[in-house]
Amino acid sequence: MRLLLPFLLGLALAQGELTHVVAPGETLFSIARRYGTTVEELQRLNGLSDFLIRPGQVLKVGPAQAPTHVVAAGETLFSIARRYGTTVEALKALNGLQDETLKVGQVLRLPSTAPEPPGAPSGAPLEEEEALDPESPLLRAVLRYLGVPYRYGANSPLALDCSAFVAQVYAELGVGLPRTTKEQWNALPQAEGLKPGDLVFFSFGGREVDHVGVYLGRGVFAHASSYGSRVVIESLEAPFYQKAYRGARRPPLPQANR
Repeated sequence: MRLLLPFLLGLALAQGELTHVVAPGETLFSIARRYGTTVEELQRLNGLSDFLIRPGQVLKVGPAQAPTHVVAAGETLFSIARRYGTTVEALKALNGLQDETLKVGQVLRLPSTAPEPPGAPSGAPLEEEEALDPESPLLRAVLRYLGVPYRYGANSPLALDCSAFVAQVYAELGVGLPRTTKEQWNALPQAEGLKPGDLVFFSFGGREVDHVGVYLGRGVFAHASSYGSRVVIESLEAPFYQKAYRGARRPPLPQANR
């Protein structure tokens, strides 16, 4: 079954209902505020008798809504409109926008007829249009780190940098990776066409790679973001990342774990 993996961005549609996958550090209050509802309503929908929730828990947040897009760094109304086969004017009208200013993390409503976005960013085609199984060990490992703070040089449960995040995820799968971004780039074979589980590399400060994340399929990747100050999942198709993208490497992960 081919999935878009909307749950990777905290959203999912299941049996006509909108759901949210709890990330580390989230509370019922923060989730209620995000979706414009109340803590009491979340408790009622999910049969909760207290305020305790856990990372990875799937919460019902209300009836299914129109498709949405979470704005990533570097995206514009024009690039989003082109991605979903609509127009800037349609997006502005649907979201009540007076101009074309966007904020990272802003949720935009999309036309109900908007197609799924393409599965791979330009310059980084998939060998096949595939996505991670929701039950894959790799995806479960990634989700456990969502929201963990970013700190340069850090490698602990309290904070991580980009290469430490990647190394920690793969260590949970029994795969040892070098510690630094440059070492990971040099040690692993080049990926010919992106597949879920590949490492994606970027150069933000010069010619050499200085940032790394884990590709999850369907055009999204997880990384410890210095810009976002935490582990997040974002679109690899965003111009901000496409400009800095340098290539992918393939860790020796058994196919069963992907």
